[in-house]
Amino acid sequence: MSVVVIKPGIADSIQDNGRYGWQHVGINPDGAMDKTAAAVANILVNNTLDCPVLEMSFPSPVLLFQQQALVAVSGANFTAWVNDIPVPVNTPFIIQKNCVLQFKQVKRGAWCYLSVKKGFGIPTWMGSYSTNTIAGTGGFKGRFLKKQDELPLVDTTDYSPVLENKDVYVFHVQADALQWYLNTNAIPAILSKDWHLLNKEAQKQFQDNEFQVQPNSNRMGYYLQSNAIKPDHPVTVVSTAVTNGTIQLLPNGQCIVLMSGHQTTGGYPILATVCSAALSTLAQVRPHEYVKFTPVTLRYAHELMQQQQQYLQQLQYAAIAKLNELFSAYAIH
Repeated sequence: MSVVVIKPGIADSIQDNGRYGWQHVGINPDGAMDKTAAAVANILVNNTLDCPVLEMSFPSPVLLFQQQALVAVSGANFTAWVNDIPVPVNTPFIIQKNCVLQFKQVKRGAWCYLSVKKGFGIPTWMGSYSTNTIAGTGGFKGRFLKKQDELPLVDTTDYSPVLENKDVYVFHVQADALQWYLNTNAIPAILSKDWHLLNKEAQKQFQDNEFQVQPNSNRMGYYLQSNAIKPDHPVTVVSTAVTNGTIQLLPNGQCIVLMSGHQTTGGYPILATVCSAALSTLAQVRPHEYVKFTPVTLRYAHELMQQQQQYLQQLQYAAIAKLNELFSAYAIH
């Protein structure tokens, strides 16, 4: 049995933590835009963190569940409904078979994640479930979802004792994931190798600028509009490896920050790199919204990542305990 796409969204794809170790042969990592939200979604249904999730932007898909399923939605709040019943984000719930999950309105954020217990029954490619739309492989047929696509479900648990003929059962537990979305007016970034190519005035301008995310932004990169940053003289650099969070200075004086679907190398000057723990915050910024960057030390970036990992570990312990408590009461295994 499967989850059937009744109506597709505009950019729905299967993702996980990413496909690492292959950039040297030109294969980009991909992976979830908001890896924290993807992790939270998996934790809430007691999955391992490498389970595939469905990444959605808005408009989002309309999905028919052909069987009962334990699911969770995390990341952006797109106002999820099961039939005519609203369901919250960052909370696990059980959906009845032949019920429809849809998303009606954007309240905040840009990317939403749907997890199902035990993940989706799709193969990996080069060690990852993530969709690589450039290569046309990975994920579900190497592309965004289309109408009538069927995502196989692995979990066959009978949740009837909990559902009791209801369309949905919502757990009385919610992850406080919002605490890990940082202030978009102070996104921490580490200054990079080409920073010195800017004069003092241009460096100050980068730190003072408010950057507006442009509508042509996508999984490869967020285009940023601000007062143009102009060095004293044209800057040319040799192409070098890039990563998620790399901030490049374009010839027109504007910037682009590379996201999960980034290319493997780039030939524009690299001004800074967004801290890994702040990438989720950046990913959830919608077009026309603004961000500012704050230079930080590598030590600060490590501490921020450590705090985030500790939070996810604590959430994992709490979710396991809560799910086990409920399922034990109903003799569900």
